[in-house]
Amino acid sequence: MEKWFIKNTRDCGIDYKKFGLNEILYRVILNRGIKSEEELEIFLNGDLSQIHSPILLKDMIKAANIINNSINKKEKIRIVGDYDVDGISSTYILYKGLQKLGSDISFDIPDRVSDGYGINERISNKAMDEGVKLIVTCDNGIAAFTAANFIKENGLKLVITDHHEVAKIEDEGVLVDKLPEADAIIDPKQEKCSYPFSNICGAEVAFKLIEYLYMLKGFEKDEVYRDFISYLALATICDVMPLTDENRIFIKEGIKYLKVTDDVGLSALIDVCDIKRDDIGVYHLGFILGPTLNSCGRLDSAKKALDLLLTDDYNVALGKAKEIRQINYQRQDFTDEALKKAEDIIKEEELLKKEKVLIIYIPDANESVVGIVASRLKEKYYRPTLVLTNAKDVLKGSGRSINEYNMYEEISFFRDMLEAFGGHKMACGLSIKEENLQDFIEGVNKKANLSLDDLTRKIYIDYPLSFGAVNMQLLEDLKKFEPYGTENERPLFGSKNLSIIDLGIFGKNKNVIKMLLSDGKISLIGILFEKDNVFLNKLAKVYGRERVLQLLNKQNKSLKIDIVYSLDLNTFRGNSQIQLKIKSFRVSGEK
Repeated sequence: MEKWFIKNTRDCGIDYKKFGLNEILYRVILNRGIKSEEELEIFLNGDLSQIHSPILLKDMIKAANIINNSINKKEKIRIVGDYDVDGISSTYILYKGLQKLGSDISFDIPDRVSDGYGINERISNKAMDEGVKLIVTCDNGIAAFTAANFIKENGLKLVITDHHEVAKIEDEGVLVDKLPEADAIIDPKQEKCSYPFSNICGAEVAFKLIEYLYMLKGFEKDEVYRDFISYLALATICDVMPLTDENRIFIKEGIKYLKVTDDVGLSALIDVCDIKRDDIGVYHLGFILGPTLNSCGRLDSAKKALDLLLTDDYNVALGKAKEIRQINYQRQDFTDEALKKAEDIIKEEELLKKEKVLIIYIPDANESVVGIVASRLKEKYYRPTLVLTNAKDVLKGSGRSINEYNMYEEISFFRDMLEAFGGHKMACGLSIKEENLQDFIEGVNKKANLSLDDLTRKIYIDYPLSFGAVNMQLLEDLKKFEPYGTENERPLFGSKNLSIIDLGIFGKNKNVIKMLLSDGKISLIGILFEKDNVFLNKLAKVYGRERVLQLLNKQNKSLKIDIVYSLDLNTFRGNSQIQLKIKSFRVSGEK
């Protein structure tokens, strides 16, 4: 089920014409939460001079002093990262940055299967055995209470850099932060942190630390951008951070740097993925480069990804990139296999009738892909989804949520049933003993205060558009709002009562519907990614099968649909044509 809404954000009285915007573009801007001319100026023209100072992050100065003291004493420093793209990028930024500052630096990354998420006693013991005096975490550590105590009890220094939610405890009836024992903690989610924008990824926290250390060393400000902004952009997109505030600036500028990067490892990865430099955009980072790097931590070791990124010889890097690309193909196979099993379980156990929160146990799934499967199921069914599988003596799982359900807060209520837990509003990771699973499923679903309306996907239309307003100039003007992503989605338009003049079905799986649509005056091409039988059955439900067959035989042009779509430019053999990329449709007259 879906519901369509036209956004109608209140006019803030911005003189939008002086920014070169028309009424359509202004409405899109208002729908992005822009409330002043100052915000609009930053949104349209923001640059690196407008990002927030690193010293606004709590414990930044303290952490920098600790690190500089270790560098001056020539102490061994160990970075402990995470196995996803954000963790890989964070580790790279800290490693290369501290290396440039002259430190005796090394890194370690937990194994997804044998270690699980975050720093632990094994990794800490290994560091101590190798003479490390300072451990710096990145993209993890804020919930590592046991490991932090172990590190401090053994006389090591610990600096935590993270961006995940901070645990809470009740103190005299008030919830307060529960923090690990550490010499310094940099995490914008801390209550006492004055950083003005908390929705940043772990790589940005690492980036800010290196930025400040570079400043203390007297490096040119641009140096930190040249060295690391491409990795920051990659991590911000892959960790699904909102593309607002300084995230938007980092993405815009990071993509520019990435197009001309001379980093050997990144260049080899781009080439192996057959990406043209000039074409690089959010899609390539989020759906090609990121998942390829991520596959290392899922099926092998994230250290392979770091090994590639740290390689100086292009031919060697090319071989490593090809190997990682093959790992990603294998990851895709495991994902497809687990997804099919999950779909079978949902159908056989009729979970959509029983559960508001889908909690699915797949005994033999590859542990590394449960998060991807949860994400796919959440998108399909629009329900909070947790997928679990076997791992050593416990079940391990990942969850993905919808806007109406704060997964971190809701699952935290059942923390006593869990062996491990962490995450944020839209995602989580956990482990649980199998004997506790059924009670957990029942408890989570009993507590879930989700109505039928909450579990109905909402599609928000920026502007109801007539085909007469669709032209190359509008398409060009919309480029001002790029890059698109979380909280700055590609603008959606709506048009009603369109006649299907012609229709073709393409794709190996017959899931690409190409239509010529007319509003009575102007005709435009629309592309819908939908299984042919699903689309045709919806038409037949209103118009009957005979009229649908007439349409397929080009004998009927009277069938009408309403559509929600974004605007796209299709270029083929030098010819460019406006295309409507259809996100949702309804048969006109359908209830």
